[in-house]
Amino acid sequence: MDVNEKTYSDYMMVISPPAEVEEMIRKYKKASARLIGDFEGMYSKAHISITNQHRQMPDMMQQKLDCYMRPINRLRPVPMYVNGFSYFTHGNTTATIYAKIELTPEVTNWFLHIKRIFGDKRKDTAPHITVAKSIPMEHFQKLWPKFIGQQYQFEFTPQSVTVLSRPMIGGHGKYWTPFKELYFNNFGY
Repeated sequence: MDVNEKTYSDYMMVISPPAEVEEMIRKYKKASARLIGDFEGMYSKAHISITNQHRQMPDMMQQKLDCYMRPINRLRPVPMYVNGFSYFTHGNTTATIYAKIELTPEVTNWFLHIKRIFGDKRKDTAPHITVAKSIPMEHFQKLWPKFIGQQYQFEFTPQSVTVLSRPMIGGHGKYWTPFKELYFNNFGY
């Protein structure tokens, strides 16, 4: 057995955008690194985070996912529109630059519904695709002007929720790996 099967793991539920979006975000991350140097998450794949579940045994998590699968399978996906860039500040020390998902009432309600399926009742996070995560303010001030004029737009309809895992002990330096895929009702019934 490997460490992921014996010990507690952390889990992250994400929506993966199409390859075209992943490639474009990768290019923005690379260009950002050329300007400000290495930063947290510069090699992570483009995704839209939904929620996390920490400190779970993999077999118990599998049972939970079996329960989550039915409501996810019934849920029809909604079209999402990536439209430009924005940022979050984290106090006055760091900021995160991201590609914006247009928050129509339909998209907002859809994300809230998915979060509730996974037991997350928080309403405070806007769906987004991170480009530069938690960068120091001096790097943000250098980088943000490069994003202001960018008119990146893309529409897509998600197909599934990807559940990622990593070992809880010593996992913060490790990569998230795919654990399970939960598919939406992409057939319209």
